[in-house]
Amino acid sequence: MATFVPREKALERLWKEVEEGRPIIIASAGDGFFAKIFDMAGIDIIGVYNSGYGRHLGIGSLSGLLPIFDTNRLVIEMGYEILPRVKRSLVLAGVCAQDPKTIWPEYLERLKKMGFSGIQNFPTVALIDKDSLFRRNLEESGFGYDREVEVLKIAKELDMFTLGYAFTEDEVEKLAKAGVDLIAVHVGLTTGGLIGAKTTVTIEEAIERTNKLLDVAFRIRKDFIPITHGGPMKDPETVEKVLNATKAVGFVSGSAIERTPVEKFLLEVCKEWKSIKLTHK
Repeated sequence: MATFVPREKALERLWKEVEEGRPIIIASAGDGFFAKIFDMAGIDIIGVYNSGYGRHLGIGSLSGLLPIFDTNRLVIEMGYEILPRVKRSLVLAGVCAQDPKTIWPEYLERLKKMGFSGIQNFPTVALIDKDSLFRRNLEESGFGYDREVEVLKIAKELDMFTLGYAFTEDEVEKLAKAGVDLIAVHVGLTTGGLIGAKTTVTIEEAIERTNKLLDVAFRIRKDFIPITHGGPMKDPETVEKVLNATKAVGFVSGSAIERTPVEKFLLEVCKEWKSIKLTHK
């Protein structure tokens, strides 16, 4: 069963992977079966959050930003299913920082006791266009990005490692100044598969955006783990291309591991089963 790993020991494990020439790979698990497979395969970090659960309902990742789930309570429920299946991987929780019903020190201590070693700011309002009226109103109403940064800081103070998503220069600057351990440049929803995004950036644009935002963070401090995520990075080939053209040393995978490969495989397997020929009448 997964157990809490203190922040410094968790980061030591992750940096060792990088030093030995292996990327940090984070995979979302919507249930215990997927978590067990990821753990056996050597995935570094298993993420437990609402969009992972949504993918197992057959709905897209943006479900995580809609009023569908009671996110912070859902993560607890998922933890009871997922944590007992994990022996090696670090496990982090995706938390909704804007939840008015969460007492953060108490909630994060509960996650630690269960076996979570870190948290990430997902769901995140950063997925909502910053120049939109809706995003501005969220920020003005106290439901903005700064709430996410504050919760990440609380988690760090409680000895949990932290992963922060950022889309813009000012967001990545806030993460760097807050001491977030893994800074993840999010270039947009993942493409591909049955319910993936159709509108995205090119590989070249993903490389440019990743480098641009990571440079902002590196100007502030050098001790974080640079990560990228999303958009056209949908398989090992495209991820390798971006990693080798940027300063990123890791990749946060949601749909790219948990959904799209499984869709293709299961479709073909089911067709094979239905192709069985009956020889009797």
